[in-house]
Amino acid sequence: MATFVRVAKAQEVGAGQGKLTEVQGKKIALFCVDGSFYAIDDVCPHLGGPLSEGFVNGKEVVCPWHGAAFDMTTGAVTSPPAARGVSCYRVRVTDGEIEVEI
Repeated sequence: MATFVRVAKAQEVGAGQGKLTEVQGKKIALFCVDGSFYAIDDVCPHLGGPLSEGFVNGKEVVCPWHGAAFDMTTGAVTSPPAARGVSCYRVRVTDGEIEVEI
């Protein structure tokens, strides 16, 4: 059964930036875009680049290693060289705390 797990304070995730967090052994990248929060797997499926360190362009994040791009609202790959997307997690904010559904 999926449950929400607290991962960070909302103020820790800067607008248009990523933040790495770990939940139950999974590396998850958090993003804040236009006041909304998103969470996807941090590891790019191409060669393991850290998506939390990627370039944010709207609701898309570009892997800093080889330029694969992902839609942070769905986890879908939007530009190669990655051949598949990443997992996307539901996010909620309660009392200034970001929670991710695992």
